[in-house]
Amino acid sequence: MTTHPPPLAASLEPERQARLATIGQLAASIAHEVDQPLAAIVLHAHAALRCIERAQAPAQAHAALCAVLEASQRASAIVKSVRALAGQVRLERTACRLDAAIDDVLAEYAADVRRHAIACRVTVAPGARTVAASPVQLRQLLRNLIGNAVDALSPVRGRSRSIAIRARVGAGAGGEIVVTVRDNGTGMDAATAADAFDPLATTKPHGMGLGLAICRAIVDAHGGRLWLDANPDHGATAGFALPRAAHAHPFTASVEAVHG
Repeated sequence: MTTHPPPLAASLEPERQARLATIGQLAASIAHEVDQPLAAIVLHAHAALRCIERAQAPAQAHAALCAVLEASQRASAIVKSVRALAGQVRLERTACRLDAAIDDVLAEYAADVRRHAIACRVTVAPGARTVAASPVQLRQLLRNLIGNAVDALSPVRGRSRSIAIRARVGAGAGGEIVVTVRDNGTGMDAATAADAFDPLATTKPHGMGLGLAICRAIVDAHGGRLWLDANPDHGATAGFALPRAAHAHPFTASVEAVHG
């Protein structure tokens, strides 16, 4: 008779089972988060090689190689960020410029925004330009939410596509900063929205179901709030609230920008 060992997790004591599960979630999260920068590395590396092979356009080759370096550094920062969420390292929180972080993430999605003709409008209210956060994790949070909005808009036909990103100071005494990302994409029903933050829950054909779960972990680590609502007409609105930076600059004018 052939005997088979029990599953690895079943043969371990509870503490080691929990550690094994954490390692699995960590590996899956890293795979999910570094996919985009790795794709950017391959794209720009091929562009640089083409320039070198043709012995022309040295400025273009230089720009492509700089983009490779930037994407590599972003991938490394993401790995460190995911490890921090697993409690393996601690990331320092600083006063982060929210408007600058939004612009950085929108620049990463510029090609997709142009390809799908998406109009992006960013509005940052007075006093809402600075949050207390890890710069890497703030961009990671925005990257997932804005990326989800872009993905939801890509199959839309017969109407204009738009993303509205707004930041304002919350009504509470704590002075939290509230950010919403609203799209008019394919949307979801209430039941799907309720389960969206669960690990492995996804509506995408090739999705891993980890993006919003990672967002929730980031927001929880910052003592903030996260939510997702189905819009009454089209699309969905994702929102989060983070603590306002203790030494926020007293900006008096709102900032509004249109991308795409």
